[in-house]
Parts: sequence; C-alpha cells; structure tokens
Amino acid sequence: MGKRKITCNNNSCKHHTNGGCDTCITLDGSGKCKSFEKGFAYYFHIVWDALDNKNFIDMVEIRMNPDLKTGLFYVMECYDLGFSEMEWGTCRMVMLKDGKEGKPLKYEEIIEREMNMEKFSKHLENFNNGIMPQMQQEQEQDAAGQQDKEEKEFGWLSPTGVFTESPFGTHEESAEQICEEKGFTEEYWNWVKENRGNEINHLMRDFLSEVKGYCLIHNPSGYTGYIVTNMKNLTKQQKEFLYGYFMDMGDRFKAEQFVDFD
Repeated sequence: MGKRKITCNNNSCKHHTNGGCDTCITLDGSGKCKSFEKGFAYYFHIVWDALDNKNFIDMVEIRMNPDLKTGLFYVMECYDLGFSEMEWGTCRMVMLKDGKEGKPLKYEEIIEREMNMEKFSKHLENFNNGIMPQMQQEQEQDAAGQQDKEEKEFGWLSPTGVFTESPFGTHEESAEQICEEKGFTEEYWNWVKENRGNEINHLMRDFLSEVKGYCLIHNPSGYTGYIVTNMKNLTKQQKEFLYGYFMDMGDRFKAEQFVDFD
C-alpha cells in the first residue's frame, strides 16, 4: 500500500506554507494535529469569527479568549480602525469603526478596506521575533510604575459626594443606617404617609434615591460589572466621585460617562 500525503489547509497555523506545512505533523488518536501553533494570521481569523454577521464583539468573549484582544489590536492597526464601547446594564460590547468617529463596521466592510502594509509588516516582524503586543504594553506599564487595577465595593453616594459602602444584598440595611445617622427617619415616615403607602412599597432605599438624591452603585447579579442608579440628576460632587471611582478601577469608558461638560 502506497504512502498517503497529508495536505494541511489551516492557514492560522505558524507552520502553514503555500505548499502545505513546514514541520513534521503529529496527529493524536482522533486525527487532530498536535503540531499546531498560533500564527500571525490566527489573530485576524479569531476577530473575523467573533464578528461573524454582526458589527460588535461581546466583552465576555474577549475575557474568555484573551487572544481576541491581541487580534483586535492587529486588526485595528493594520486596517486603521477605531473602536468604541457600548453598554447595556452590565453588558458591554466593542465595535470596530471607520476611524475614531465613523460607523461600526462588519467583517465584510473591514476586509474591503486597503490594508496598511507598513504596519502589517512591522507587526509581522515583531511577531516572528516573539514580540507580542501585550509584552510591549507590560514593559511600558512597568516603566511607568503602574499598579494593578483595584476593585471597589458597592455603595450609596450622597449628593455631597460622601460614599457609604454597601456590599451586595445589604442596600436596604445600609439605607436604614444612613437614614438613622442623618436624622431622616421621621421625614421618611412622613413621606410614606403622604404617598398613602407603607414601608413595604416605599423602602428607605427608595426614599434616599427619590427624595434625598442619593445614587446607588450596585449590580443585581452580585458580580461582573457595576450599575449606577439615580432617580435625580447627579450633582457635580457625585459625578466627580464616580469619575474617580471608575478610573481607579481602570474603567475609563465608564468613568467618562460622568464627565461634566457644562
């Protein structure tokens, strides 16, 4: 029986060549190639797969597959793209755009653009020399003496910018504590009576939000993300606190939602 030749068409692999493969292929028991290594093209392909037929990539996908972040960097650089983030509750998505202010683009619209071959060649050379984008970023961060991002506790924020920590599941308890400490209790009960309700339908957390102008930093699911809920317009002090709060966590996108341009 003659020898059979294996033809590899996986151009995401660093060993792939126009003629096939430049290394000895090792297959496991199921026939899967164990010689696969991520090539430069791999990082473009995973972005195309993530975009699919839409013009955004869910941030959850990026967190689950860190290679996507590298792929997005290469795609943005080589196709001269900008990006923006959009948010729905605690869900966040990344969109690749035509420049910084252009419209979000789908896969088909991106590959129709002319590639910046100068940047492509530069990044390909770095890749072949073992230099990855995140390595460059880490070196820059080390040189700048940047510290790890910190996480913050949920809590209540008063109109004057005073923050009271309130872990998940304790927001009503914390509201009661604030009302007691600030002397709001009698005013709260008068508010309940005026609204012809009871303490079940009119909680102290409702009173703080609707009457006293407090906002609550929380997340009903208890993890992964932060939501700011306010019933009244945020004050300047609240916006300044929230900006610093999210910047401390390295979330510039969220922080800049509270920049006061007035």
